[in-house]
Amino acid sequence: MGKGGKILLILLTGVLTCLFYFPVEFTFLPGQNTKNLVAAAGLVFLLFSYIGRREFVMPKEVIFLMLIAAFVNIFTIISVTYNHTPEVSYTNYIVSATIWLSGAYAVCSMIRITHGRIDVPLIVAYLTAVCFFQCAMAIAMDMYHPLRAIVDSILIQGQELLQRMNRIYGFGASLDVAGSRFACVLGAIAVLIVKDQERIGKFGIILYIFAFVIITIVGNMIARTTSVGVVLGLGYLLFSLVKRLFDRDGRRSPLVWLWAGVLAVTIPLSVTLYKSVPEINRLVHFGFEGFFAYAETGEFQTASSNRLMNDMVVFPESTKTWIIGDGYFVNSVNDINYLGDATDKGFYMGTDIGYLRFLFLFGLPGLLAMIMMVVYSAMVGAKAFPAYKMVFIMGLLSGLAVWLKVATDVFPFLVLGVAAYMVREIVDFDKKEQTEEKEVPAE
Repeated sequence: MGKGGKILLILLTGVLTCLFYFPVEFTFLPGQNTKNLVAAAGLVFLLFSYIGRREFVMPKEVIFLMLIAAFVNIFTIISVTYNHTPEVSYTNYIVSATIWLSGAYAVCSMIRITHGRIDVPLIVAYLTAVCFFQCAMAIAMDMYHPLRAIVDSILIQGQELLQRMNRIYGFGASLDVAGSRFACVLGAIAVLIVKDQERIGKFGIILYIFAFVIITIVGNMIARTTSVGVVLGLGYLLFSLVKRLFDRDGRRSPLVWLWAGVLAVTIPLSVTLYKSVPEINRLVHFGFEGFFAYAETGEFQTASSNRLMNDMVVFPESTKTWIIGDGYFVNSVNDINYLGDATDKGFYMGTDIGYLRFLFLFGLPGLLAMIMMVVYSAMVGAKAFPAYKMVFIMGLLSGLAVWLKVATDVFPFLVLGVAAYMVREIVDFDKKEQTEEKEVPAE
């Protein structure tokens, strides 16, 4: 394959990754989310993977993961049935989980086709490029409204609400969904530049550090949930830098100087834009509201964190709710049979805290199943790629931390590790079959 063909494959893989990680709905395909389309491609890849096989092989880890998803489904159905609620959220969770897995399989298969292998660094590289693209698009669309008009004309992503909220958004990346997925990628970048210094080289490290800084700044402008990944990523970096302050030869780690070099460029540029561009000034104030509040009042706080702590910490009052939930996840105000006090704050019981929303939906057993879903996903990826287990641990910690604020799932990030394991197992199985056939003596 020529250089042009390889570049085209890389671009196609990047597009597929973007449509998977940040699904969108096109105006010319209403009702068809790109997640579903990528999942359909995943089924095709899986079908071709098994053509010519004598038996269908599926890793037991994948089967067990789908069993956990089935339990989430069962607990949801029990709750909504017993409570006679019209709630549809998570009633088809096993279908949703299967779609995410199939879509991830398509992405990982495409990466293997493009590069001849599938590994965690390649997945992180594509996710980093996709997140950087989303941040660049968000700023470009906010600064240049004709571009935003073009994107809005081809996408259905609730842009009217986002504009009323005065929030920036990318090509399908907005609010806490984008923030949580940015957070996972930031943690992964931190792990990669520490573990793969020699492989990616100084120039590669500089690119990753630059991407980390840009996703941190713009990501927080899109959703402050991004800060979860910033804290985890910087914490891991600082711990690693202290641990590796000197290498074996006694020379100072190049990471310190590379970080210093990138920050020496990005900080003055950011300050200049902050002071000279009013729109950037507004976005920075929103993205880093806590720091401005601390400078002005001495307290680190934001409007959302105050609302979260003061109004949204609401625990179930009945044993029944703790056991099977109330059967509501979104809002009871639309249920004509609901006899209680329906909330007008957007969510049932007025809380957006992930753990509490799951608790009210299907009780403690369902909440534990949801936690087990992300924990086991991370375990599969960590076991399959032990050298990069911290990538999946970072994703898991991001998800568990994000649920303290919203009910956004990080399964789309973690399932890529599961899918990469599936792809690798299929390739290894093929090689094993070919080896065994060669070793059979002629009759």
